[in-house]
Amino acid sequence: MLAGAALCSLLALVGVRAEEMTTEQFGEKLDRARELNVSAPWQESQELLDELAQHLPQATRDQKIDYWLLVSRNQALAGEIESGLATLRELLAGPMRAVQRARAYRRAANLTMIARKWEETFEYIIRGLELRDRLEGDEEIYAPFSLAAYLYALVGEHETAIEYGHASVDNARAHGTVRDRCVVHGRLAFVYKSAGQYETALEHYREAVSICLESGDDLFTGTIQSGFADLLRHAGEYDRAKAAFAQAFERLEAADYGPGLAEASLYKARLLEETGRLDRMRELLEDTLPRLQDQEVWDYVAEAREMLARAAAARGEFRNAVEHMEQSLDAHRRLLDQNRARQLAYLQVVFDTRTQQQELALLREQRRAAELKAASRSTDRRIRWLASGAAVLALIALLLVLTHVLRGRQHFRRLSRLDSLTRIDNHTRFFQAAAEMLKHAQTDEHALTLIIGDIDHFKRVNDRFGHMAGDRALRGVARALRSRCPDGARLGRVGGEEFAACLPDVGREAVDALLERWREALARIDYGGDDLPLTMSFGVARARPGESLASLRLRADEALYRAKDDGRDRIVFADAQ
Repeated sequence: MLAGAALCSLLALVGVRAEEMTTEQFGEKLDRARELNVSAPWQESQELLDELAQHLPQATRDQKIDYWLLVSRNQALAGEIESGLATLRELLAGPMRAVQRARAYRRAANLTMIARKWEETFEYIIRGLELRDRLEGDEEIYAPFSLAAYLYALVGEHETAIEYGHASVDNARAHGTVRDRCVVHGRLAFVYKSAGQYETALEHYREAVSICLESGDDLFTGTIQSGFADLLRHAGEYDRAKAAFAQAFERLEAADYGPGLAEASLYKARLLEETGRLDRMRELLEDTLPRLQDQEVWDYVAEAREMLARAAAARGEFRNAVEHMEQSLDAHRRLLDQNRARQLAYLQVVFDTRTQQQELALLREQRRAAELKAASRSTDRRIRWLASGAAVLALIALLLVLTHVLRGRQHFRRLSRLDSLTRIDNHTRFFQAAAEMLKHAQTDEHALTLIIGDIDHFKRVNDRFGHMAGDRALRGVARALRSRCPDGARLGRVGGEEFAACLPDVGREAVDALLERWREALARIDYGGDDLPLTMSFGVARARPGESLASLRLRADEALYRAKDDGRDRIVFADAQ
Protein backbone atom coordinates (compact mmCIF):
# COMPACT_ATOMS: atom_id res chain seq x y z
CA MET A 1 0.00 0.00 0.00
CA LEU A 2 2.85 2.35 0.84
CA ALA A 3 5.28 1.02 -1.75
CA GLY A 4 5.30 4.33 -3.65
CA ALA A 5 7.64 6.10 -1.26
CA ALA A 6 10.11 3.21 -1.18
CA LEU A 7 10.08 2.93 -5.02
CA CYS A 8 10.67 6.64 -5.53
CA SER A 9 13.53 6.56 -3.01
CA LEU A 10 15.11 3.64 -4.87
CA LEU A 11 14.86 5.44 -8.20
CA ALA A 12 16.55 8.47 -6.67
CA LEU A 13 19.39 6.31 -5.38
CA VAL A 14 20.08 4.71 -8.78
CA GLY A 15 20.12 8.05 -10.54
CA VAL A 16 16.62 8.53 -11.94
CA ARG A 17 15.92 12.07 -10.81
CA ALA A 18 12.89 14.29 -11.17
CA GLU A 19 13.04 18.05 -11.45
CA GLU A 20 15.33 19.55 -8.80
CA MET A 21 13.74 20.86 -5.60
CA THR A 22 15.43 23.24 -3.17
CA THR A 23 15.75 22.47 0.53
CA GLU A 24 13.31 25.29 1.30
CA GLN A 25 10.71 23.92 -1.15
CA PHE A 26 11.12 20.43 0.31
CA GLY A 27 10.61 21.86 3.81
CA GLU A 28 7.42 23.69 2.78
CA LYS A 29 5.90 20.54 1.28
CA LEU A 30 6.98 18.49 4.30
CA ASP A 31 5.24 20.98 6.62
CA ARG A 32 2.11 20.66 4.50
CA ALA A 33 2.30 16.84 4.70
CA ARG A 34 2.71 17.10 8.48
CA GLU A 35 -0.41 19.29 8.68
CA LEU A 36 -2.45 16.89 6.51
CA ASN A 37 -1.21 13.98 8.61
CA VAL A 38 -3.19 15.43 11.53
CA SER A 39 -6.14 17.18 9.91
CA ALA A 40 -7.06 14.85 7.00
CA PRO A 41 -7.26 11.11 6.21
CA TRP A 42 -3.76 9.63 6.10
CA GLN A 43 -4.00 8.91 2.35
CA GLU A 44 -3.84 12.65 1.57
CA SER A 45 -0.56 13.18 3.41
CA GLN A 46 0.84 9.99 1.87
CA GLU A 47 0.23 11.32 -1.65
CA LEU A 48 2.41 14.32 -0.81
CA LEU A 49 5.06 12.09 0.82
CA ASP A 50 5.16 9.92 -2.32
CA GLU A 51 5.82 13.07 -4.34
CA LEU A 52 8.63 14.10 -1.96
CA ALA A 53 10.29 10.66 -1.99
CA GLN A 54 12.10 11.30 -5.29
CA HIS A 55 13.57 14.53 -3.87
CA LEU A 56 15.01 13.03 -0.68
CA PRO A 57 18.65 13.43 -1.88
CA GLN A 58 18.17 17.22 -1.82
CA ALA A 59 16.73 17.20 1.73
CA THR A 60 18.69 17.92 4.89
CA ARG A 61 19.28 15.18 7.43
CA ASP A 62 16.60 16.61 9.76
CA GLN A 63 14.10 16.77 6.88
CA LYS A 64 14.80 13.13 5.95
CA ILE A 65 14.24 12.02 9.54
CA ASP A 66 10.96 13.99 9.79
CA TYR A 67 9.91 12.53 6.42
CA TRP A 68 10.38 8.93 7.60
CA LEU A 69 8.66 9.66 10.92
CA LEU A 70 5.57 10.72 8.94
CA VAL A 71 5.84 7.62 6.72
CA SER A 72 5.97 5.38 9.80
CA ARG A 73 2.76 6.93 11.14
CA ASN A 74 0.96 6.39 7.84
CA GLN A 75 2.19 2.79 7.71
CA ALA A 76 0.60 2.24 11.13
CA LEU A 77 -2.67 3.93 10.14
CA ALA A 78 -2.77 1.70 7.05
CA GLY A 79 -2.49 -1.35 9.30
CA GLU A 80 1.14 -2.08 8.32
CA ILE A 81 2.42 -2.14 11.90
CA GLU A 82 5.54 -4.24 11.22
CA SER A 83 6.54 -1.98 8.31
CA GLY A 84 6.16 1.06 10.53
CA LEU A 85 8.32 -0.56 13.23
CA ALA A 86 10.99 -1.49 10.67
CA THR A 87 11.10 2.15 9.50
CA LEU A 88 11.49 3.40 13.09
CA ARG A 89 14.16 0.84 14.03
CA GLU A 90 16.23 1.89 11.02
CA LEU A 91 15.86 5.55 12.00
CA LEU A 92 16.82 4.91 15.62
CA ALA A 93 19.95 3.05 14.53
CA GLY A 94 21.35 6.30 13.04
CA PRO A 95 22.20 9.74 14.44
CA MET A 96 19.45 12.27 15.11
CA ARG A 97 18.62 15.18 17.40
CA ALA A 98 17.25 14.40 20.85
CA VAL A 99 13.81 15.80 20.04
CA GLN A 100 13.55 13.60 16.92
CA ARG A 101 14.73 10.56 18.84
CA ALA A 102 12.06 11.26 21.48
CA ARG A 103 9.40 11.32 18.74
CA ALA A 104 10.73 8.08 17.27
CA TYR A 105 10.69 6.37 20.70
CA ARG A 106 7.13 7.61 21.27
CA ARG A 107 5.91 6.24 17.94
CA ALA A 108 7.78 2.96 18.38
CA ALA A 109 6.22 2.54 21.82
CA ASN A 110 2.78 3.13 20.32
CA LEU A 111 3.28 0.59 17.54
CA THR A 112 4.81 -2.12 19.75
CA MET A 113 1.91 -1.61 22.15
CA ILE A 114 -0.56 -2.20 19.29
CA ALA A 115 1.48 -5.26 18.25
CA ARG A 116 1.40 -6.53 21.88
CA LYS A 117 5.23 -6.52 22.05
CA TRP A 118 5.20 -5.39 25.65
CA GLU A 119 8.89 -5.72 26.51
CA GLU A 120 9.84 -3.50 23.56
CA THR A 121 7.08 -1.06 24.51
CA PHE A 122 8.45 -0.57 28.03
CA GLU A 123 12.01 -0.33 26.70
CA TYR A 124 11.08 2.45 24.26
CA ILE A 125 9.23 4.38 26.97
CA ILE A 126 12.14 4.12 29.40
CA ARG A 127 14.55 5.28 26.69
CA GLY A 128 12.25 8.22 25.98
CA LEU A 129 12.17 9.14 29.66
CA GLU A 130 15.97 8.98 29.80
CA LEU A 131 16.10 11.78 27.18
CA ARG A 132 14.49 14.33 29.51
CA ASP A 133 17.72 16.11 30.38
CA ARG A 134 18.71 16.45 26.71
CA LEU A 135 15.46 18.04 25.49
CA GLU A 136 15.76 21.80 25.24
CA GLY A 137 12.98 23.86 26.81
CA ASP A 138 11.21 20.68 27.98
CA GLU A 139 9.81 20.13 24.47
CA GLU A 140 8.48 16.62 23.83
CA ILE A 141 8.80 15.55 27.49
CA TYR A 142 5.00 15.27 27.65
CA ALA A 143 5.08 12.37 25.13
CA PRO A 144 7.05 9.74 27.14
CA PHE A 145 5.29 10.89 30.33
CA SER A 146 1.88 10.42 28.68
CA LEU A 147 2.73 6.99 27.24
CA ALA A 148 4.23 5.91 30.56
CA ALA A 149 0.98 6.93 32.28
CA TYR A 150 -1.04 4.80 29.84
CA LEU A 151 1.24 1.74 30.17
CA TYR A 152 1.46 1.92 33.96
CA ALA A 153 -2.36 2.06 34.05
CA LEU A 154 -2.53 -1.11 31.92
CA VAL A 155 -0.32 -3.02 34.40
CA GLY A 156 -2.33 -1.76 37.39
CA GLU A 157 0.25 0.74 38.75
CA HIS A 158 -2.37 3.48 39.04
CA GLU A 159 -0.57 5.82 41.45
CA THR A 160 2.49 5.93 39.19
CA ALA A 161 0.24 6.30 36.14
CA ILE A 162 -1.57 9.29 37.64
CA GLU A 163 1.73 10.91 38.59
CA TYR A 164 3.09 10.58 35.05
CA GLY A 165 -0.26 11.67 33.57
CA HIS A 166 -0.31 14.95 35.48
CA ALA A 167 3.35 15.59 34.61
CA SER A 168 2.51 15.19 30.90
CA VAL A 169 -0.50 17.55 31.19
CA ASP A 170 1.59 20.22 32.95
CA ASN A 171 4.34 20.01 30.34
CA ALA A 172 1.98 20.01 27.35
CA ARG A 173 0.14 23.00 28.81
CA ALA A 174 3.44 24.93 29.06
CA HIS A 175 5.16 23.82 25.86
CA GLY A 176 2.84 21.75 23.64
CA THR A 177 0.37 22.43 20.85
CA VAL A 178 -3.41 22.18 21.09
CA ARG A 179 -3.16 18.65 19.68
CA ASP A 180 -0.55 17.72 22.31
CA ARG A 181 -2.89 18.91 25.08
CA CYS A 182 -5.74 16.94 23.49
CA VAL A 183 -3.70 13.71 23.58
CA VAL A 184 -2.39 14.02 27.15
CA HIS A 185 -5.74 15.03 28.65
CA GLY A 186 -7.38 12.07 26.93
CA ARG A 187 -4.79 9.66 28.28
CA LEU A 188 -5.06 11.10 31.80
CA ALA A 189 -8.84 10.64 31.63
CA PHE A 190 -8.29 6.98 30.64
CA VAL A 191 -5.89 6.52 33.59
CA TYR A 192 -8.51 7.77 36.07
CA LYS A 193 -11.17 5.61 34.38
CA SER A 194 -9.00 2.49 34.68
CA ALA A 195 -8.36 3.37 38.35
CA GLY A 196 -12.13 3.46 39.02
CA GLN A 197 -12.15 7.20 39.83
CA TYR A 198 -15.07 7.89 37.51
CA GLU A 199 -16.06 11.41 38.55
CA THR A 200 -12.48 12.67 38.10
CA ALA A 201 -12.23 10.78 34.81
CA LEU A 202 -15.43 12.43 33.59
CA GLU A 203 -14.01 15.90 34.35
CA HIS A 204 -10.83 15.16 32.39
CA TYR A 205 -12.79 13.66 29.47
CA ARG A 206 -14.89 16.84 29.25
CA GLU A 207 -11.74 18.97 29.19
CA ALA A 208 -10.06 16.65 26.67
CA VAL A 209 -13.03 16.78 24.27
CA SER A 210 -13.15 20.58 24.50
CA ILE A 211 -9.43 20.84 23.67
CA CYS A 212 -9.52 18.17 20.96
CA LEU A 213 -12.32 19.96 19.10
CA GLU A 214 -9.91 22.89 18.68
CA SER A 215 -7.09 20.65 17.39
CA GLY A 216 -8.73 19.55 14.14
CA ASP A 217 -7.41 15.99 14.61
CA ASP A 218 -10.40 13.73 13.85
CA LEU A 219 -8.57 10.57 14.94
CA PHE A 220 -7.76 11.66 18.49
CA THR A 221 -10.97 13.67 18.87
CA GLY A 222 -13.12 10.70 17.83
CA THR A 223 -11.20 8.28 20.05
CA ILE A 224 -11.54 10.50 23.12
CA GLN A 225 -15.21 11.26 22.39
CA SER A 226 -15.98 7.54 22.33
CA GLY A 227 -14.30 7.13 25.74
CA PHE A 228 -16.26 10.12 27.05
CA ALA A 229 -19.50 8.64 25.69
CA ASP A 230 -18.79 5.33 27.43
CA LEU A 231 -18.25 7.12 30.74
CA LEU A 232 -21.53 9.03 30.29
CA ARG A 233 -23.18 5.66 29.73
CA HIS A 234 -21.58 4.38 32.92
CA ALA A 235 -23.06 7.36 34.81
CA GLY A 236 -26.54 6.57 33.40
CA GLU A 237 -26.69 9.69 31.17
CA TYR A 238 -27.93 7.73 28.16
CA ASP A 239 -29.16 10.59 25.96
CA ARG A 240 -25.87 12.47 26.26
CA ALA A 241 -23.94 9.26 25.67
CA LYS A 242 -25.91 8.60 22.47
CA ALA A 243 -25.14 12.09 21.14
CA ALA A 244 -21.44 11.76 22.03
CA PHE A 245 -21.23 8.39 20.24
CA ALA A 246 -22.72 9.93 17.08
CA GLN A 247 -20.00 12.61 17.06
CA ALA A 248 -17.27 10.05 17.78
CA PHE A 249 -18.29 7.75 14.92
CA GLU A 250 -18.48 10.66 12.49
CA ARG A 251 -14.88 11.67 13.24
CA LEU A 252 -13.44 8.15 13.39
CA GLU A 253 -15.02 7.28 10.04
CA ALA A 254 -13.60 10.50 8.56
CA ALA A 255 -10.14 9.50 9.86
CA ASP A 256 -10.60 5.92 8.55
CA TYR A 257 -9.20 4.59 11.83
CA GLY A 258 -10.19 0.92 12.19
CA PRO A 259 -9.02 0.21 15.77
CA GLY A 260 -10.81 3.30 17.06
CA LEU A 261 -14.03 2.37 15.26
CA ALA A 262 -13.89 -1.16 16.71
CA GLU A 263 -13.44 0.12 20.26
CA ALA A 264 -16.19 2.73 19.84
CA SER A 265 -18.54 0.02 18.52
CA LEU A 266 -17.93 -2.11 21.62
CA TYR A 267 -18.61 0.90 23.85
CA LYS A 268 -21.82 1.70 21.96
CA ALA A 269 -22.95 -1.93 22.28
CA ARG A 270 -22.85 -1.48 26.07
CA LEU A 271 -25.23 1.45 25.74
CA LEU A 272 -27.56 -0.49 23.44
CA GLU A 273 -27.73 -3.40 25.88
CA GLU A 274 -28.43 -1.21 28.88
CA THR A 275 -31.23 0.61 27.03
CA GLY A 276 -32.81 -2.67 25.92
CA ARG A 277 -31.98 -2.43 22.19
CA LEU A 278 -30.69 -5.99 22.01
CA ASP A 279 -31.27 -6.61 18.28
CA ARG A 280 -29.29 -3.51 17.29
CA MET A 281 -26.59 -4.47 19.81
CA ARG A 282 -26.32 -7.93 18.27
CA GLU A 283 -25.99 -6.52 14.73
CA LEU A 284 -23.28 -4.09 15.83
CA LEU A 285 -21.25 -6.71 17.71
CA GLU A 286 -21.45 -9.32 14.95
CA ASP A 287 -20.01 -6.72 12.57
CA THR A 288 -17.33 -5.60 15.08
CA LEU A 289 -16.14 -8.94 16.48
CA PRO A 290 -13.89 -9.93 13.53
CA ARG A 291 -11.98 -6.64 13.83
CA LEU A 292 -11.56 -7.05 17.60
CA GLN A 293 -10.30 -10.60 17.11
CA ASP A 294 -7.86 -9.51 14.38
CA GLN A 295 -6.52 -6.85 16.76
CA GLU A 296 -6.32 -9.47 19.58
CA VAL A 297 -8.17 -7.17 22.00
CA TRP A 298 -9.25 -10.14 24.06
CA ASP A 299 -10.91 -8.23 26.91
CA TYR A 300 -13.26 -6.62 24.38
CA VAL A 301 -13.78 -9.95 22.56
CA ALA A 302 -14.73 -11.66 25.83
CA GLU A 303 -17.14 -8.86 26.76
CA ALA A 304 -18.73 -8.86 23.30
CA ARG A 305 -19.28 -12.63 23.45
CA GLU A 306 -20.90 -12.31 26.89
CA MET A 307 -23.28 -9.61 25.61
CA LEU A 308 -24.20 -11.79 22.62
CA ALA A 309 -24.78 -14.73 24.98
CA ARG A 310 -27.18 -12.67 27.11
CA ALA A 311 -29.01 -11.49 23.98
CA ALA A 312 -29.30 -15.06 22.69
CA ALA A 313 -30.64 -16.26 26.06
CA ALA A 314 -33.22 -13.47 26.05
CA ARG A 315 -34.46 -14.75 22.66
CA GLY A 316 -34.56 -18.33 23.96
CA GLU A 317 -31.60 -19.41 21.78
CA PHE A 318 -29.84 -21.24 24.58
CA ARG A 319 -27.51 -23.34 22.42
CA ASN A 320 -26.29 -20.18 20.73
CA ALA A 321 -25.86 -18.55 24.15
CA VAL A 322 -23.72 -21.47 25.35
CA GLU A 323 -21.51 -21.22 22.23
CA HIS A 324 -20.94 -17.53 22.85
CA MET A 325 -20.05 -18.18 26.49
CA GLU A 326 -17.55 -20.88 25.48
CA GLN A 327 -15.92 -18.43 23.07
CA SER A 328 -15.94 -15.81 25.83
CA LEU A 329 -14.07 -18.20 28.13
CA ASP A 330 -11.51 -18.82 25.39
CA ALA A 331 -11.04 -15.06 24.99
CA HIS A 332 -10.62 -14.72 28.77
CA ARG A 333 -7.87 -17.36 28.68
CA ARG A 334 -6.12 -15.46 25.91
CA LEU A 335 -6.56 -12.23 27.90
CA LEU A 336 -4.93 -13.79 30.96
CA ASP A 337 -1.98 -14.90 28.81
CA GLN A 338 -1.75 -11.41 27.33
CA ASN A 339 -1.90 -9.71 30.75
CA ARG A 340 0.68 -12.12 32.12
CA ALA A 341 3.00 -11.38 29.20
CA ARG A 342 2.51 -7.62 29.70
CA GLN A 343 3.17 -7.85 33.45
CA LEU A 344 6.23 -10.05 32.97
CA ALA A 345 7.58 -7.70 30.31
CA TYR A 346 7.17 -4.78 32.70
CA LEU A 347 8.90 -6.65 35.52
CA GLN A 348 11.68 -7.85 33.20
CA VAL A 349 12.40 -4.33 31.94
CA VAL A 350 12.42 -2.92 35.49
CA PHE A 351 14.70 -5.73 36.64
CA ASP A 352 17.03 -5.45 33.61
CA THR A 353 17.29 -1.66 33.99
CA ARG A 354 18.23 -1.91 37.63
CA THR A 355 20.61 -4.80 36.97
CA GLN A 356 22.37 -2.83 34.22
CA GLN A 357 22.76 0.13 36.55
CA GLN A 358 24.20 -2.13 39.22
CA GLU A 359 26.58 -3.78 36.74
CA LEU A 360 27.83 -0.41 35.52
CA ALA A 361 28.40 0.77 39.06
CA LEU A 362 30.21 -2.46 39.90
CA LEU A 363 32.45 -2.21 36.82
CA ARG A 364 33.42 1.37 37.68
CA GLU A 365 34.34 0.37 41.21
CA GLN A 366 36.28 -2.68 40.06
CA ARG A 367 38.32 -0.57 37.62
CA ARG A 368 39.13 1.90 40.37
CA ALA A 369 40.07 -0.94 42.71
CA ALA A 370 42.46 -2.36 40.09
CA GLU A 371 44.22 1.00 39.83
CA LEU A 372 44.63 1.24 43.58
CA LYS A 373 45.73 -2.37 44.04
CA ALA A 374 49.27 -1.62 42.92
CA ALA A 375 49.64 0.87 45.76
CA SER A 376 48.06 -1.09 48.56
CA ARG A 377 46.82 -4.58 49.38
CA SER A 378 44.08 -3.01 51.47
CA THR A 379 41.95 -2.64 48.35
CA ASP A 380 41.17 -6.37 48.58
CA ARG A 381 38.87 -5.63 51.47
CA ARG A 382 37.19 -2.91 49.38
CA ILE A 383 36.59 -5.33 46.51
CA ARG A 384 35.03 -7.87 48.90
CA TRP A 385 32.84 -5.07 50.28
CA LEU A 386 31.77 -4.08 46.77
CA ALA A 387 30.93 -7.69 45.92
CA SER A 388 28.80 -7.95 49.06
CA GLY A 389 27.10 -4.67 48.21
CA ALA A 390 26.34 -5.91 44.69
CA ALA A 391 24.83 -9.08 46.14
CA VAL A 392 22.65 -7.00 48.46
CA LEU A 393 21.55 -4.81 45.54
CA ALA A 394 20.74 -7.90 43.47
CA LEU A 395 18.72 -9.27 46.40
CA ILE A 396 16.85 -5.96 46.67
CA ALA A 397 16.11 -6.07 42.94
CA LEU A 398 14.79 -9.62 43.23
CA LEU A 399 12.63 -8.61 46.19
CA LEU A 400 11.20 -5.76 44.11
CA VAL A 401 10.34 -8.20 41.34
CA LEU A 402 8.65 -10.52 43.81
CA THR A 403 6.72 -7.57 45.23
CA HIS A 404 5.34 -6.73 41.78
CA VAL A 405 4.38 -10.37 41.18
CA LEU A 406 2.57 -10.47 44.52
CA ARG A 407 0.73 -7.29 43.56
CA GLY A 408 -0.45 -9.06 40.43
CA ARG A 409 -1.78 -11.93 42.50
CA GLN A 410 -3.49 -9.48 44.83
CA HIS A 411 -5.16 -7.89 41.81
CA PHE A 412 -6.80 -11.20 40.82
CA ARG A 413 -7.75 -11.80 44.45
CA ARG A 414 -9.53 -8.41 44.47
CA LEU A 415 -11.52 -9.44 41.40
CA SER A 416 -12.85 -12.49 43.31
CA ARG A 417 -14.26 -10.12 45.94
CA LEU A 418 -16.47 -8.20 43.51
CA ASP A 419 -20.13 -8.85 42.82
CA SER A 420 -20.16 -10.31 39.29
CA LEU A 421 -23.25 -8.38 38.15
CA THR A 422 -22.65 -4.88 39.54
CA ARG A 423 -18.81 -4.90 39.80
CA ILE A 424 -18.89 -3.48 43.35
CA ASP A 425 -17.92 -5.21 46.62
CA ASN A 426 -19.80 -8.41 47.37
CA HIS A 427 -21.27 -9.19 50.80
CA THR A 428 -18.10 -10.72 52.27
CA ARG A 429 -15.69 -8.08 51.03
CA PHE A 430 -17.92 -5.16 52.02
CA PHE A 431 -18.33 -6.19 55.64
CA GLN A 432 -14.63 -7.08 55.92
CA ALA A 433 -13.82 -3.53 54.75
CA ALA A 434 -16.51 -2.05 57.01
CA ALA A 435 -14.97 -3.82 60.02
CA GLU A 436 -11.57 -2.29 59.23
CA MET A 437 -13.13 1.16 58.74
CA LEU A 438 -14.94 0.89 62.09
CA LYS A 439 -11.70 -0.11 63.81
CA HIS A 440 -9.87 2.92 62.35
CA ALA A 441 -12.76 5.24 63.22
CA GLN A 442 -12.72 4.15 66.85
CA THR A 443 -8.91 4.42 67.04
CA ASP A 444 -8.88 7.90 65.48
CA GLU A 445 -12.09 8.97 67.26
CA HIS A 446 -13.92 10.11 64.14
CA ALA A 447 -17.42 9.38 62.91
CA LEU A 448 -18.51 6.37 60.82
CA THR A 449 -21.93 6.00 59.20
CA LEU A 450 -23.45 2.76 57.86
CA ILE A 451 -26.26 3.00 55.30
CA ILE A 452 -28.26 -0.05 54.23
CA GLY A 453 -30.71 0.40 51.36
CA ASP A 454 -33.20 -1.93 49.71
CA ILE A 455 -34.87 -1.47 46.30
CA ASP A 456 -38.61 -1.09 46.82
CA HIS A 457 -40.95 -3.62 45.15
CA PHE A 458 -38.04 -5.23 43.27
CA LYS A 459 -40.04 -8.45 42.82
CA ARG A 460 -42.53 -6.47 40.72
CA VAL A 461 -39.69 -5.43 38.40
CA ASN A 462 -38.70 -9.07 37.78
CA ASP A 463 -42.32 -10.29 37.52
CA ARG A 464 -43.50 -7.55 35.12
CA PHE A 465 -40.43 -6.90 32.99
CA GLY A 466 -38.31 -10.03 33.32
CA HIS A 467 -34.99 -10.85 34.95
CA MET A 468 -32.96 -9.11 32.23
CA ALA A 469 -34.67 -5.86 33.21
CA GLY A 470 -34.03 -6.69 36.85
CA ASP A 471 -30.33 -7.13 36.13
CA ARG A 472 -30.26 -3.79 34.29
CA ALA A 473 -31.96 -2.19 37.27
CA LEU A 474 -29.37 -3.61 39.69
CA ARG A 475 -26.48 -2.45 37.51
CA GLY A 476 -28.09 0.96 37.17
CA VAL A 477 -28.53 1.29 40.94
CA ALA A 478 -24.89 0.30 41.53
CA ARG A 479 -23.69 2.91 39.02
CA ALA A 480 -25.93 5.61 40.46
CA LEU A 481 -24.76 5.00 44.04
CA ARG A 482 -21.07 4.49 43.19
CA SER A 483 -20.73 7.56 40.94
CA ARG A 484 -21.98 9.81 43.77
CA CYS A 485 -20.12 8.26 46.70
CA PRO A 486 -17.61 10.58 48.40
CA ASP A 487 -13.90 9.75 48.43
CA GLY A 488 -13.01 7.11 51.01
CA ALA A 489 -16.50 5.58 51.07
CA ARG A 490 -17.13 1.85 50.55
CA LEU A 491 -20.10 0.49 48.57
CA GLY A 492 -21.28 -3.09 48.22
CA ARG A 493 -24.16 -5.29 47.13
CA VAL A 494 -24.93 -7.27 50.28
CA GLY A 495 -28.09 -9.09 49.20
CA GLY A 496 -30.33 -9.70 46.20
CA GLU A 497 -31.60 -6.11 45.95
CA GLU A 498 -29.88 -4.79 49.06
CA PHE A 499 -26.94 -2.37 48.97
CA ALA A 500 -24.80 -0.93 51.75
CA ALA A 501 -22.40 2.00 52.08
CA CYS A 502 -19.87 2.84 54.79
CA LEU A 503 -18.96 6.54 55.10
CA PRO A 504 -15.96 7.65 57.20
CA ASP A 505 -15.89 11.01 58.97
CA VAL A 506 -19.10 12.38 57.38
CA GLY A 507 -21.58 14.57 59.26
CA ARG A 508 -25.36 14.33 59.34
CA GLU A 509 -25.89 17.13 56.81
CA ALA A 510 -23.51 15.51 54.31
CA VAL A 511 -25.29 12.16 54.75
CA ASP A 512 -28.67 13.83 54.13
CA ALA A 513 -27.34 15.52 50.97
CA LEU A 514 -25.83 12.25 49.68
CA LEU A 515 -29.06 10.32 50.21
CA GLU A 516 -31.04 12.98 48.36
CA ARG A 517 -28.60 12.79 45.42
CA TRP A 518 -29.00 9.03 45.40
CA ARG A 519 -32.80 9.24 45.39
CA GLU A 520 -32.76 11.75 42.51
CA ALA A 521 -30.40 9.50 40.53
CA LEU A 522 -32.54 6.41 41.16
CA ALA A 523 -35.58 8.09 39.66
CA ARG A 524 -33.65 8.64 36.39
CA ILE A 525 -32.51 5.03 35.91
CA ASP A 526 -33.78 3.58 32.63
CA TYR A 527 -34.03 -0.18 32.98
CA GLY A 528 -36.97 -0.74 30.60
CA GLY A 529 -39.87 -0.22 33.02
CA ASP A 530 -40.94 3.38 32.49
CA ASP A 531 -44.20 3.04 34.45
CA LEU A 532 -42.42 1.70 37.54
CA PRO A 533 -39.59 4.07 38.52
CA LEU A 534 -37.04 2.76 40.99
CA THR A 535 -37.08 3.89 44.63
CA MET A 536 -35.20 2.68 47.69
CA SER A 537 -35.73 2.62 51.42
CA PHE A 538 -32.68 3.46 53.55
CA GLY A 539 -31.72 2.71 57.13
CA VAL A 540 -28.90 4.83 58.56
CA ALA A 541 -26.87 4.23 61.73
CA ARG A 542 -23.96 6.23 63.14
CA ALA A 543 -21.35 4.21 65.07
CA ARG A 544 -21.28 4.67 68.84
CA PRO A 545 -18.04 4.62 70.88
CA GLY A 546 -16.82 1.04 71.30
CA GLU A 547 -19.71 -0.39 69.26
CA SER A 548 -19.20 -3.65 67.32
CA LEU A 549 -19.94 -3.97 63.62
CA ALA A 550 -22.68 -6.50 64.35
CA SER A 551 -24.44 -3.99 66.62
CA LEU A 552 -24.04 -1.16 64.11
CA ARG A 553 -25.40 -3.34 61.31
CA LEU A 554 -28.34 -4.47 63.44
CA ARG A 555 -29.34 -0.85 64.16
CA ALA A 556 -29.10 0.06 60.47
CA ASP A 557 -31.19 -3.01 59.54
CA GLU A 558 -33.84 -2.08 62.11
CA ALA A 559 -33.97 1.45 60.70
CA LEU A 560 -34.40 -0.03 57.21
CA TYR A 561 -37.29 -2.22 58.42
CA ARG A 562 -38.98 0.85 59.91
CA ALA A 563 -38.58 2.64 56.56
CA LYS A 564 -40.24 -0.32 54.84
CA ASP A 565 -43.03 -0.50 57.41
CA ASP A 566 -43.66 3.25 57.13
CA GLY A 567 -44.47 2.98 53.43
CA ARG A 568 -41.09 2.65 51.63
CA ASP A 569 -39.22 5.28 49.55
CA ARG A 570 -37.98 6.98 52.69
CA ILE A 571 -34.96 7.38 54.98
CA VAL A 572 -34.94 6.40 58.65
CA PHE A 573 -32.07 7.19 61.04
CA ALA A 574 -31.44 4.63 63.79
CA ASP A 575 -31.16 7.26 66.52
CA ALA A 576 -34.20 9.32 65.41
CA GLN A 577 -37.04 9.53 67.92
